Amino acid sequence: MKNPLGEILAGQIRKQGPLPFDHFMSEALYHPEHGFYSSGRARTGIKGDFLTPVSPGPVLGNLLARQADELHRILGRPARFRLIEQGADTGALARDLLGSLRGGFPELAAAVEFHFLEPLPKLAQKQKHTLGPLQRQHAVHWHASWDSLSAGDLPGLFYSCELLDSFPVRIFRHCSGRWLERVVGWDPPRFVWQEREALAPELQSVLGRTPAPAEDHVVEIRPGATEWMRAVAQSLSHGLILTMDYGFPAAGIFEVPRPAGTLMAFREHRQRSDPLADPGEQDLTCHVNFGELEELGSRLGLQNHGLTDFARGLTALAAPLLQQPPAPPEPWIRNFRHLTHPSFFGHTHKILAQGKNLPHDFHPAILGAAR
Repeated sequence: MKNPLGEILAGQIRKQGPLPFDHFMSEALYHPEHGFYSSGRARTGIKGDFLTPVSPGPVLGNLLARQADELHRILGRPARFRLIEQGADTGALARDLLGSLRGGFPELAAAVEFHFLEPLPKLAQKQKHTLGPLQRQHAVHWHASWDSLSAGDLPGLFYSCELLDSFPVRIFRHCSGRWLERVVGWDPPRFVWQEREALAPELQSVLGRTPAPAEDHVVEIRPGATEWMRAVAQSLSHGLILTMDYGFPAAGIFEVPRPAGTLMAFREHRQRSDPLADPGEQDLTCHVNFGELEELGSRLGLQNHGLTDFARGLTALAAPLLQQPPAPPEPWIRNFRHLTHPSFFGHTHKILAQGKNLPHDFHPAILGAAR
């Protein structure tokens, strides 16, 4: 085998038996030397491996600035206001957001303290390069872990875009009234799927709460989601949490049979047939269960304001710009249409808005008109 990470994983299997898929996925994406993200191999954009909502242009950052300003106003224009982004990739979204603040929202711009949560050194360097002089115009900080981000004694906005889909998952298949876990074995010269009884008590507890699934239905569970949500909630004294990603509401995970689950592998804009092939050389991703995040938020005392898609949410934020002259320039309109069109990001990508200690009648603009 010419794949160094593959050799490491094969050695682990020979020594300790089949690996849970969350371990395989974590190593494939985040191994310090050979992981797809941590090695710097992953590239976004037209010339990279995949497109994100940030790839087409600055509109998403422009619109997030409008949501941040609404929140800052609702909270009484505090003198210090946190913006926190996790999973920032090159930092382009933060650049677009901060650039919008200085031009259109001076009160918020003066209050902002911006924090990147970025454990990968190569990506942190890219982000610093992308922000350029904005680092001198705002208080910008980088944190390799939650530990270095002080407890939430300030209000603010936490947001992420296409973060949760890359959280490692464990995979389960419903078979004859019971759940089997899919694990990764080694059958030289390739990695192969195997199955075993789903024994972990905490996972059985989660699976026991799911609706009655179809035979052979496959579901993915993110073991790290609970601690992540707790850390996010603790990062702000009060404020708004926006999770932007592709996925389903709770019912959508089970409304149609999914014998293949939602696990996908990508490289150079092409979906690849074998997620176990070439670990560290392709992206691995799973759709997000937003119902799970809403349930976790409720258990932690967060307010679930609502779930919408990009088409509705971004159109609601853009309405004042689109309805009043002068009209935005044509490149901006093209970027906006790319984000909101059903054939691109408009329906696949969702926005979950959750609050902490916010006024009970607050309805974020990104969710559109209150129903």
